[in-house]
Amino acid sequence: MDAQKILSKADEIEAARQAARKDAIGPLATILAERKQLEAALAETEAPYRKAYTKAEAAGWSGAELSQLGADVPEPPRRARGKQTGIRSRPASKAEVPPQAPANG
Repeated sequence: MDAQKILSKADEIEAARQAARKDAIGPLATILAERKQLEAALAETEAPYRKAYTKAEAAGWSGAELSQLGADVPEPPRRARGKQTGIRSRPASKAEVPPQAPANG
């Protein structure tokens, strides 16, 4: 078999491999897109769910009773991370600064 035939065969093998990979990813891509949509829809229910759960507790329902009904304790609301203020590193004292070797040493 000459070099050209070997390279041609290698191209065929690689093309078949790529086709198989593309065929395999199709179903995953479909379900992944659906999953992302469902996760977004679920996320939209978080705030109203939290509010309704709190209202039920305020009306006298216990967490145990709500759990028996299938209600999970809602996740606390997520807050956007802002720039932290008031946290500064303190300067090192002279005792903490390691000695340096002389420049001409």
